[in-house]
This record gives sequence, C-alpha cells and structure tokens, in this order.
Amino acid sequence: MSDFTVDDHGPIVLLKPETAEAVSWIAEHLGAQAPWFAGAIALERQYVDRLLHGIDQAELTWEPDDPTVH
Repeated sequence: MSDFTVDDHGPIVLLKPETAEAVSWIAEHLGAQAPWFAGAIALERQYVDRLLHGIDQAELTWEPDDPTVH
C-alpha cells in the first residue's frame, strides 16, 4: 500500500492519505486550511506536481487511485 492515492478528476485532483505518515506530512506541509473532500485533499491541477515532488522528497509513496485507468 502506498502512503497516498491520487484520484485525477481533470481540473481537480484528490490526494488521499493512506497512512499515518501521510496524514502527518499533510499536517506539516499543507496545514489545517487545506480543503478536504471525501477523505482527501482537493487540489487544483496546477499544484499537484509540486506536492508529488515534495512527497517523493520525503521518501513517501503515491499511486493512482485506480492504477488500471489512465
């Protein structure tokens, strides 16, 4: 299991924490003002690459919500 799953909905991407480490990373890097939707952080597409890079730098993992759909 990855630390995060990424659910791409076009202009909005949902970043769902799957582990305690992922929840901690969100608290530290995005804070309480991050918009939550259905158990995930709702992001505008323009911010996704930067956040995924930060997740990679923290040596956490992520994967598409449904890896068979692209």
